[in-house]
Amino acid sequence: MPSASAALKKETGLPHRWQVVMMMSAAFMLSNLDKVNMSVAVIPMAHEMGWSGLERGLVSSAFFWGYTLTQIPGGAISTKIGGAKVLLAGVALWSVGTLLAPPCASMSLMALCASRVIVGLGEGVAPSAATSILAKTMPPTERSRAVSLVWGGMDVGSVVGLLLCGPMIKAFGWPSVFYAFAAAGLLWCVLWPLFRPEEVEAVDTERMTREMSVMESIDLPSESKPPEKVIVPWGAFFRSMPVWAVTVAHFSFNWGYYTLLAWLPSYFELALGLEVDKSSFLTLIPYLAMTLMMPLVGPLADGMVERGVSLTRVRKIMQGIAFVGPALCMLACGFLTPVAGSGIAPPTALLVLLLSLSFAFGAFSRGGLYCNHQDLSPKYAGALLGITNTAGALPGVLGVTMAGYLLDVTGSWASAVFFPAALCQTAGFIFYTMFASSERQSWS
Repeated sequence: MPSASAALKKETGLPHRWQVVMMMSAAFMLSNLDKVNMSVAVIPMAHEMGWSGLERGLVSSAFFWGYTLTQIPGGAISTKIGGAKVLLAGVALWSVGTLLAPPCASMSLMALCASRVIVGLGEGVAPSAATSILAKTMPPTERSRAVSLVWGGMDVGSVVGLLLCGPMIKAFGWPSVFYAFAAAGLLWCVLWPLFRPEEVEAVDTERMTREMSVMESIDLPSESKPPEKVIVPWGAFFRSMPVWAVTVAHFSFNWGYYTLLAWLPSYFELALGLEVDKSSFLTLIPYLAMTLMMPLVGPLADGMVERGVSLTRVRKIMQGIAFVGPALCMLACGFLTPVAGSGIAPPTALLVLLLSLSFAFGAFSRGGLYCNHQDLSPKYAGALLGITNTAGALPGVLGVTMAGYLLDVTGSWASAVFFPAALCQTAGFIFYTMFASSERQSWS
């Protein structure tokens, strides 16, 4: 019986590796659907259950408790057994966790947090699993485009989720966004094995061999080599300044991204006085800006590489834009957002524009830090992403919870959200510019 991959290639001519990329992009879209649903649903849930800002922050950050725990194990397991099986297990686990949210919410706040931890545990293995697959199947001249498409699925998920959640909650109640998105994830789990993601076609291997013969920084895909025991050089990772550069960049970039992902709908409700359906609709505009920017980033980065610009320089330029642009926008949002109770009308249109620009600039990270792991070591790319994404997950715990606490104490969105994000982005820009590299490391 022909696989779904073979049938799709016959109909469209799409190579197997790009079919796998499309399916991974769909998985990443689902991952952000299951983040965004809580970001929007927390508004009616907080009203219904009488939560404070700190309790909103705890519910929103609970996801990241689990997400942090499975980053390094996910990378290590993906390196040893391949990313395809790990990604399947991750999607199944987070879909079950999403399904449990409504009944857990009716039990207690801690039970709801536990269900979100399960979602985080599942989603935590996805980045390393996808990186492991991409590092072994994509030639260097297609890498930025593949990474942009896969991670761009997260931005599509944010847009789709924010577009759907408000109307769904208004029509069917907040539990509907958890049940519907969980069902979509379980459907993906049924379809993924049909694409045979662990297989690489001969034509793909031949092309990679030709390109890698002139790109010394890339290994042949594991399918073309004799099986060998993989020993991950953890100590060498932590002695490498380029690895630290990506780690610091991941933490700094995600502080702003995850804090806004969790708090933006509440910001539009509490600071701008919008209802839940209008709040979720306006919130999607910045994510839509990021999604529209995404198709430009990969070809721009790959084009610079093809024109002879050094890979290290390309990564620094891309990530520099992803840091400096959002930092300036965060500062402007902080100054323009009035303190709660001041009676000053906020400039809603200008704030939405600034947030949209911030997210659009952030899209350039897909050609920066998110490609850097594969540059440093295709062999250990999954394990490297496990390390850096652990640091990148910490803002989801620290930043999201701290924002709720500071909001309760100060009543200032600038102090709670915008200024801390700008500070982290500026620090990340300086460190990454000084120490980042795309040279293949000696331990690879």
